[in-house]
Amino acid sequence: MIIQMIGIGPGTEALLTQEALQKIREADLVLTNDRLFEAFGYLNPNTMSCTLSEIEAKINEHKGLSKIAVLASGDVGFYSLSNTLKPVLEADQVEWISGISSLQYLAARLKQDYSNVKVVSVHGRDRSVIPFVSYHENVFVLTGGAHKAHDVIADLVESGLGNVRVTAGENLSMAGERLITAEACQLTDLRFDNLSVLWINNPQYVHHSNTLYDEDFERKCVPMTKGAVREYSLAKLDIQPGEVVYDLGSGTGSVAVAMARRAHESFVYAVEKSQDAIELIRLNRQKLGAFNIKLIEGTAPECLENLPAPDKVFIGGAGGKVDAVIDTVFRKNPRARIVVNAITLETLQETLQSFERHNFRSQIQCLAVTEVEAVGKYHMMKAQNPIYVMMGERVCG
Repeated sequence: MIIQMIGIGPGTEALLTQEALQKIREADLVLTNDRLFEAFGYLNPNTMSCTLSEIEAKINEHKGLSKIAVLASGDVGFYSLSNTLKPVLEADQVEWISGISSLQYLAARLKQDYSNVKVVSVHGRDRSVIPFVSYHENVFVLTGGAHKAHDVIADLVESGLGNVRVTAGENLSMAGERLITAEACQLTDLRFDNLSVLWINNPQYVHHSNTLYDEDFERKCVPMTKGAVREYSLAKLDIQPGEVVYDLGSGTGSVAVAMARRAHESFVYAVEKSQDAIELIRLNRQKLGAFNIKLIEGTAPECLENLPAPDKVFIGGAGGKVDAVIDTVFRKNPRARIVVNAITLETLQETLQSFERHNFRSQIQCLAVTEVEAVGKYHMMKAQNPIYVMMGERVCG
């Protein structure tokens, strides 16, 4: 028995490949969902509608047949049920027949090259497009379920990306197809069908690997973690693209912005209580395109309770509550890695004691950065305050 996974394109016979059409007609049994049954059931009288969870059982019931076709919308290799069924089907029994994906169809309608587009699916996934739009010029979004196209557009506007250019494609290739292009803020009153995709263009995107310099940040009179210490501290955190990150005592937001570029598929939660600092974080977030920073006004650990569990935590200021903050972080995720910047010996001692109490493996370095400053025709050495960079994480086992 051969099982043929067939991509049927956006949704009409006109966009079926000749190979797909032939395979459907020659199959002994065709399995598909209700929507595709209505659109393509006439191609083969032996077409049966069933749910995804029923497909394996239906195949087992008809093992005596020579060819069973399973229809998948779009292309079989592009966010398709083919990947879901792959673990339960024997590899040597399966053929994949390509189809036209929604990305290919929409790109053709827009006359857009899609070789460098970032593809994101929020269909049935608890994720946001904001990090991807922040750091990519073009993002293609598959929507549906709890995250429809209008929900994604609302998220863009609420996050400060209301001026990005959005094309919404609804019911592509089918009766009632709708293509609308406008700035996100101009689309908030519209509602879109479940079968919708988005092409988002952000010409002001920043690349996540771009270097940040101290002079890039607005700082006024708010203390800022300087570049050398910032980069060393973040190297110790070793932030990965999809990790959830906290910046506690965010100040100007310089660490939060640098974190956001490393966590460019997730979010940084910047916690700050000072109103002057909060305004600076907002300013630097906008100026440097770090829209995947979520600003939390308040103090830690109290304001951490309703946040998602962190993977990495930077503590630049905890108001004498380092131990309580570590307790909260440890309770939310015992495997979180924490980096503390300590200027005072009291913070150093409190952090050491907390690390020991939680059985953390620790690494501690004291950085003493000296910069060269031109004074007239001379160059003088200007020392910054020494700072302890303290990394702690739980010992495995």
